[in-house]
Amino acid sequence: MNIADHRFPSCIDCKDIVSLFRRICLFLTGLVVGSFSTVSAQPLSPATLRGLQEYFTDAFQVDQHLIHGTRYYNMYPAAPGNPFFEPDEFRTGSVIINDKEYRNVRLKYDICNQRLLLRHSIVNSGSADIVLIDDAIREFAFDGKVFRKYTIPKKGEQYCQEIGTGSLRCLYFWHKELVPLNNSLDSYNQYTNPEKNSYLIRNGEQFPFKGEKSFIKCFPLTQQHDIRKFVKENRIILRHAADADMLKLIGFCQTLEADTTAKMQANP
Repeated sequence: MNIADHRFPSCIDCKDIVSLFRRICLFLTGLVVGSFSTVSAQPLSPATLRGLQEYFTDAFQVDQHLIHGTRYYNMYPAAPGNPFFEPDEFRTGSVIINDKEYRNVRLKYDICNQRLLLRHSIVNSGSADIVLIDDAIREFAFDGKVFRKYTIPKKGEQYCQEIGTGSLRCLYFWHKELVPLNNSLDSYNQYTNPEKNSYLIRNGEQFPFKGEKSFIKCFPLTQQHDIRKFVKENRIILRHAADADMLKLIGFCQTLEADTTAKMQANP
């Protein structure tokens, strides 16, 4: 555990406390009204309770599940580079926490420590950067990139960028390291460039690949010639392929596999 992390409430100042007190009063008023309604008439329906929950969530300006985490502190502010998925800035995206999706939130992905940061606005106090609780996160996305948890060899469960859907998908596990500056053993204060481990999910099986040859070998011999031809004609360099090119290649391979399956069924 990062010894510099503190529970999020420690970042609330006096103005926040006053504002929070007022909202608590509003919340308690709602409880009294709800109780009176229960006694004088009939129990509140589930739909009414959900409506009250949404109302008070709006009144408090924040869903407490969304900000449940630890305050973020940069432990190496002078270190060259950064620990984040490039570029080093918060991006507007979405995150699924405990099966609930939150949209239009400000996110930053720390690929050195494999954790997700959220920039949360505090009433009258600007903003705070929070490290979200990892176990509750199911998925997050920004800039058209989707990240989900997968179990990968020798690394266990990790966030991976997912390209493609269905039975054929490409996964990228992005990572950086904090290493000695100028090969010195005295201090660890330099971030490496981002690197990725690539995997292909095909019919539930996971295949690692690094370039064109190892990618093509993930498929049956009967399909390899067509895939090699597609890669060449579209000038796709697997090691540095843009997401759009990779998605196009995955789509072609899906079509190729569907055609192969149809031919086998037509000629048993």
